[in-house]
Amino acid sequence: MNIFSGIEYKILKDVNLDRKYNGIEYDSRKIKENYIFVAFEGANVDGHDYIDSAVKNGATCIIVSKEVEMKYNVSYVLIDDIRHKLGYIASNFYEWPQRKLKIIGVTGTNGKTSSTYMIEKLMGDIPVTRIGTIEYKVGDEVFDAVNTTPESLDLIKIFDKTLKKKIEYVVMEVSSHSLELGRVDVIDFDCALFTNLTQDHLDYHLTMENYFQAKRKLFLKLKDKNDSVINIDDDYGKRLYDEFIIDNPEIISYGIDGGDLEGEYLDDGYIDIKYKEQVEKVKFALLGDFNLYNTLGAIGIALKIGISMEEILKRVSNIKAAPGRFEALNCGQDYKVIVDYAHTPDALVNVIVAARNIKNVNRIITIFGCGGDRDRTKRPIMAKVVEDLSDIIILTSDNPRTENPEQIFTDVKKGFIKSDDYIFEPDREKAIKAAVNMAEKNDIILITGKGHETYHIIGTKKWHFDDKEIARREIVRRKMVENVN
Repeated sequence: MNIFSGIEYKILKDVNLDRKYNGIEYDSRKIKENYIFVAFEGANVDGHDYIDSAVKNGATCIIVSKEVEMKYNVSYVLIDDIRHKLGYIASNFYEWPQRKLKIIGVTGTNGKTSSTYMIEKLMGDIPVTRIGTIEYKVGDEVFDAVNTTPESLDLIKIFDKTLKKKIEYVVMEVSSHSLELGRVDVIDFDCALFTNLTQDHLDYHLTMENYFQAKRKLFLKLKDKNDSVINIDDDYGKRLYDEFIIDNPEIISYGIDGGDLEGEYLDDGYIDIKYKEQVEKVKFALLGDFNLYNTLGAIGIALKIGISMEEILKRVSNIKAAPGRFEALNCGQDYKVIVDYAHTPDALVNVIVAARNIKNVNRIITIFGCGGDRDRTKRPIMAKVVEDLSDIIILTSDNPRTENPEQIFTDVKKGFIKSDDYIFEPDREKAIKAAVNMAEKNDIILITGKGHETYHIIGTKKWHFDDKEIARREIVRRKMVENVN
């Protein structure tokens, strides 16, 4: 097959459209003999600068997105807007594996990762490929995640591997960036879940309306919009539902305050789940309304793919939190330490309120920071949330990246009303140690921002840093000191 089929391209030099290539990559380090190298400009790196390296490693065809010096005896092809067309080239190369799969997309500001884990759990013994923020999992094979939603070429490779492993279903997080950058342009989704939309990524989208329109694109890519599952307790979810329900009456809505699927926490470690006028009481181990919302959304998807409610309810009781999502660390201490990925105002509200609702809670100690090179407007809002809902606040660092940490802290501090009623410890390790050492019986320490991440980004370099690892070490260290005394 002509790998350029279906897209506009310009042959610059020596292209045999029927030639067979051994592979295709946009990372010159992965190029091997008779590979295609795709050069495009990223946020930090320009792939055109690595053409020399690609040819040295064996590239015989170079796809460029701008005019370059053609100094090698290889093929050159010019394609405008290559990021949006890479998926077509990859699909042609791998013979469109996605068309033979059933693909479920999950989008929203918060809850995407937990929802994909829950959907996989509710599918029982059905083999699943799961793609998201924490990892890419193809059957029993697991790869580190680079982006929440991989580049289109990497997605197609995952789909190809999925097909070769005879796996039928893919459950994937679909970020707003991936929808805007064309990473999922070549996918027609079988089902889609909308969790919520709250402030985040405005450094990229600029307005909430732009952010919403990016998320909405997922539902325009459905084979049948009836296979949507939408949280209508969320204002943007309700807007999406109202737009599509008129012509798509089989959409499943869900919420705590209403919907086709409704959920309610009971006082004894159970929840009520209501669907089509039937109410079922189910044991449920997870805390927080956000976990109930995520579970309801996952149930909706499970129903859409044909799993019976009877089977679903049997599996709900065994649902566990995804790594770094309201994850409790138990080292025998008489206070609780919970690690969570919360890095938006709404997510912070959710986790702090969930902690506050735990029985016999004493004080809430919240450790938080704001990422560098990201939406600055949410920083003071996050500060106000933490101040309003916590008893003790520790402001610290969280992936400053290339931004001046002092600028980040200045932005955050603008949100505090009580200007000096917080602890400022820019060293994140010391911040965690301070929280552990001050904790009293029945206190809850919330370590927010990183969750599953095992790194700290300073400049452009990643350094090993694991909130859970450090917290456990400090808990054990404190216990040893107390035992000696």
